[in-house]
Amino acid sequence: MDLVNHLTDRLLFAVPKKGRLYEKCVTLLKGADIQFNRSNRLDIALCLNLPIALIFLPAADIPTFVGEGRCDLGITGVDQVKESDVEVELAMDLLFGKCKLQIQVPQNGPYTKPEQLIGKTIVSSFTNLTQQYFQQLEGVKPGEPTKTKVKFVGGSVEASCALGVGDAIVDLVESEPIPSRFG
Repeated sequence: MDLVNHLTDRLLFAVPKKGRLYEKCVTLLKGADIQFNRSNRLDIALCLNLPIALIFLPAADIPTFVGEGRCDLGITGVDQVKESDVEVELAMDLLFGKCKLQIQVPQNGPYTKPEQLIGKTIVSSFTNLTQQYFQQLEGVKPGEPTKTKVKFVGGSVEASCALGVGDAIVDLVESEPIPSRFG
């Protein structure tokens, strides 16, 4: 059944279902006096004091659900919005995190600048943004293939070089960057 058809009297508000962003969202919602009880097994919580239904989704999925009109609004990272390539209005920066998407290479490896990675294998969970970066670096038009191969890994991206899956990674770095040859 289509959830949207049963909650027409409520604002559908997508929020991250876990992680640091989830914790910050819950704090924000409570500070705004949005009262709800969420069962650990359910990804929907009806607000007790307002006509809102909180929809708990993976942060990466929120731009799609909002962009397609399945949720009225949502909270997620700008990185997730850019990676999704879905058109949504960025209404407000909540200043939850100071993160940066960064290229990282093995500390004692042969690479000292991004141009040396052209034609190599790059591993990331942000494949669209990584592909766009290397298209620009290689001077390739959007949609045209690059010499650089971009592989998707959803978790443990940082283990990719050590396990021989890639020559470098592109990953989200929170706060201070971890040691690498270039940012």
